[in-house]
Amino acid sequence: MNNQTLLKTSLIVSIIGIIILLVLMNTVKPTQIKIINIKEQNLNQKVQVIGNIAQIKTYKESNFQIITINDSTGKIDVTIDSPINITKNNTISVIGKITEYKNNLQIQAEEITLK
Repeated sequence: MNNQTLLKTSLIVSIIGIIILLVLMNTVKPTQIKIINIKEQNLNQKVQVIGNIAQIKTYKESNFQIITINDSTGKIDVTIDSPINITKNNTISVIGKITEYKNNLQIQAEEITLK
C-alpha cells in the first residue's frame, strides 16, 4: 500500500467513526437514577430522573422555569430554558445535565416527557 492509499483509507475510517459516534450520542439515553444518588461527583453528567412535580416557578420576563420534582428518595430543582405547559402533581421524566447553583445541585433539562 502506498502513502496516498493509506491516507485516504485513514480519512474514510475516521469520518465513519465520527458519524457513528454522533448517531450513538443522540440515540443512547442515560441511565435512570434516583434523586438521592445525585452527588457532586455527578456534576456535568447527563442523567434521567422520574418524579412528581411538587412546585413550578415561571419567570416570564426571562422566559425561564424552575420545576421542583420529587421521587420516593428526595427532591431536586429542574431548570427549563423555555417554559412548558405542565401542572403540579404530574409525573415527568427529565433528561438533563447535573449543574450546581448557590451550592445546590439541580438538573438543566434537555428533554422532558409526561409519564
